[in-house]
Amino acid sequence: MTSGGISTRRHIVESVVKLLTQRPSREIHLADVAERAHVGVQTIYYHFDSRTQLIAEAQALTYYRLTEPFHEYITKAEKALEEHDQESFWSAIGDNVTLAWSFPHGDDRWRVVKLLIDISEDSTTQHEFWDSLEVQFERWIGIVEAAKLLGWVDVDIDSSALVSSCCAAPIGQALFAKSSKVHYTPQSMRDFIVNLAMARPKTP
Repeated sequence: MTSGGISTRRHIVESVVKLLTQRPSREIHLADVAERAHVGVQTIYYHFDSRTQLIAEAQALTYYRLTEPFHEYITKAEKALEEHDQESFWSAIGDNVTLAWSFPHGDDRWRVVKLLIDISEDSTTQHEFWDSLEVQFERWIGIVEAAKLLGWVDVDIDSSALVSSCCAAPIGQALFAKSSKVHYTPQSMRDFIVNLAMARPKTP
C-alpha cells in the first residue's frame, strides 16, 4: 500500500475515533464516516473489509490512547529495577494503580467494556490487539518477578494474579462505580495493592 493509502486509512480511522466521542458505535454508519472524513463510501470499503472492522480499529486506537500513560509507568518501573531504586519502583507501581482506578466514569461507566466488545467483533483486529496486550502483561510480570529477586515484592505473591487484578481495574470500576455498598478511592486501591505486594521484613 502506498504512503497515501496508509494516510487515507488512518484519516478514516481518526474520523471514527472522533465520532465515537459523540455517539455510541451502534449509531455510527458508513455514511456518517464518509461525511466526516470527506471521502466516498467506496473509499472506505477499499481500505476496510467491513464497518465492523473499521469500528474495531477505531476502538483499538482509542484504547491505546486511553492507556498510553501506563506505558510510562512500565518504563519507570523497569528503570528503577536497573538502578536498584526501590522508592522509585514503588512510586511507579503506586502511580499505575492510582491511574487505573481513576478512569473517569462520566455518564458511560461501561465505556471500556463496550470498547472491548467492539474490538472483539473483528477477528483480525482482536488478534492484533490481544497480541499487543500480551506484550504488556509479559513486561509487568517480568517486573514483578525481578522485584521479588531484589526482595521488594513478597515472593509468595502470584505475579500473574497481581498483574491481572491491576489490569482489570477499568472493568471493576464499571461494576462498582454506582454501588452503594462498595466504596473506594484511587488512593485506597493504591495503598491496598502496594501493601499486599510489598515484601515484609523476615522475623527472626
